[in-house]
Amino acid sequence: MTRDVRLKRADVAAFGRPSKRFHGALFSLSVAPLPPVRQWAYACIVSKRVAGKATHRNRIKRRCREAARRSLKEFPPQKPAALVFRAKEAAGEATFADIDADVRALVDKIARTGYNLSQ
Repeated sequence: MTRDVRLKRADVAAFGRPSKRFHGALFSLSVAPLPPVRQWAYACIVSKRVAGKATHRNRIKRRCREAARRSLKEFPPQKPAALVFRAKEAAGEATFADIDADVRALVDKIARTGYNLSQ
């Protein structure tokens, strides 16, 4: 997955109120429209409340990014969207298989609902 599909800190700060929110066991997913120039982009956010040590937060972020990369291959490119995955406290003790399943379920939920984003 190339870095151009990742949202930067400034992008997330400018994100504003998301159009839709979806909740899983380990992550909450916020979705907002992007300009038609980009197809989609994502970010994984892990707070100190979820994992106190930076190494643990980074591990959760790496696992989230890999799970998102795998799941977003099926993401419809005709609807550009920004996706922000926010880890919940349960993600701190989760295995990669758990994280992958939760992220996949959230992406499937978006695809099923059509995530009608008001621009």
